[in-house]
Amino acid sequence: MVRKVTDRKDLEQIHALASYAFNSQHTEEQKEKYIKKNQFIDNYVEEIDNVVASQVVSYPFAVTIGGVTMGMSGIGDVASYPEARGTGGIRNIFKAIFEDLHEKGTELSYLAPFSQAFYRKFGYETVFDFEEIRIPASIIQQIKPEKIGSVKRTDWSDQDTQDVLKNLYQETLGKEHGTVVREDYWWEYTLTAKKNRRIALCFDDNNVAQGYLIYELIGASEFMIYEMSYKNAFAMRKLMTFVSSHSGSFAEFVSTNIRDTMLLELFTEMKGITRKTYSSMMVRIVNFKNFIEKYPFRDNGQKEVVYLKVEDSTCEWNNGVFEVTIEKGHATCVNVSDETAVDYSGSIQRFTQVFMGHHTLEQALWLELIEQSTDNHVLGDLIEHRTPQLYDYF
Repeated sequence: MVRKVTDRKDLEQIHALASYAFNSQHTEEQKEKYIKKNQFIDNYVEEIDNVVASQVVSYPFAVTIGGVTMGMSGIGDVASYPEARGTGGIRNIFKAIFEDLHEKGTELSYLAPFSQAFYRKFGYETVFDFEEIRIPASIIQQIKPEKIGSVKRTDWSDQDTQDVLKNLYQETLGKEHGTVVREDYWWEYTLTAKKNRRIALCFDDNNVAQGYLIYELIGASEFMIYEMSYKNAFAMRKLMTFVSSHSGSFAEFVSTNIRDTMLLELFTEMKGITRKTYSSMMVRIVNFKNFIEKYPFRDNGQKEVVYLKVEDSTCEWNNGVFEVTIEKGHATCVNVSDETAVDYSGSIQRFTQVFMGHHTLEQALWLELIEQSTDNHVLGDLIEHRTPQLYDYF
C-alpha cells in the first residue's frame, strides 16, 4: 500500500533506505538535516510487512517558465531495497504521486535520472543539459584583474548574506526559463548539507551587492564553481578576478553550471579550455491543460486555433485531442472528441520537449518526433524558443 508519511520514525526509514540505495555515509548531523528537509516535502512509501520497502520523495517546488510561475514536483530519492525491486512498488508510488499532482493542478515534474529509459516509462523526457568547463591554471591567469569594487568571503550563517543571495538569485539566475523558485528550507539545505560549500559576494564601489559565487576548494587539484550570479559585466569580471587569484593553489578550475558564453570573452587564448555538454534533468508535463493555459505564447495580433493530439500512457487525463485557442499570448485548452481536425500529434514527452525549449517545433517535426497532419503552421511561430536552464539538483 502506498502512503504519504510525515512521522519521525517513517522519515528515519526513508533516510535509511536512501542511504542504502545510494551508498551514502551520512554523519548524524547530515542525517538530521536530511530529516529536517523532508519535513517540508511529500514523502511517498510502499511498505511490506509495515516496513518501508520502496520510496519516492516529491519536492513541491515552483518554477519559472518564460517568466510565468508554474507548479513543479521535483522527484528525488527513488529507491527500493533489493528484495523489493521488480515488484511494482515504484510504479505504484508514481501513480499515486501523479494523481495527487493532478488533483492539486501541478503543471510539471522534474527529475534526475539514473536511467533515461526507465523514466520514459513514466512520461519523462530529457530537457536540460549542462556544460562542464575546465580551465587550466595557466589559462585562468589570463584574466585581466578588475580593480574597482570588492569581493567579500562570507558564510551562510550570516543573515545579511542569506538576504543578498536570495535577492540576487531572484534578480538574475532565478529569472531564467526553467529555474526553481527557491524556498527558504531549500536554500538552507543546499548550502549547509555539505560543509565545504563557500560563498563570496561581489560589491561595487557604492557597497551594493552585484553578484555572488558558491564554490568549493577540492584538495590541491580543483577550484569548483557551483553557482555564479552577476547583474552586470563588472560583477562577472570581479568574480572571475577572485577566482583567478587562486591560480597558484589549484591546477584546474571547473564549473558545471555556467551557460553564459560571454564569460569566455575574458580570455585572450581559449585553447586548452575544455567544454563538454551532458544530458541532465528530465521533465514531464503532468497536467497538459493547466500547463497550456499558463504557458506564455507569442502574441501575433490574431486569434489562432490549433488542435493537438496528446498520448500519455501514465496520466490518462492528458490523452485526447485538445483545442488550443491562443489570443494575446494566452491560451484556453479544451479536450474535444473530433480527431479529424488534428494539426499536430505526439507523445506527452515530445510536447514537453517542444514547449520547454529542448527542441523547436520545427526540429521535432524534422526528427519525426511530432507529426503534422494539416497545413496549419502557426503554432511554431507562437512558441518563443527559450533555452531551459536549471541550477538545482534533487
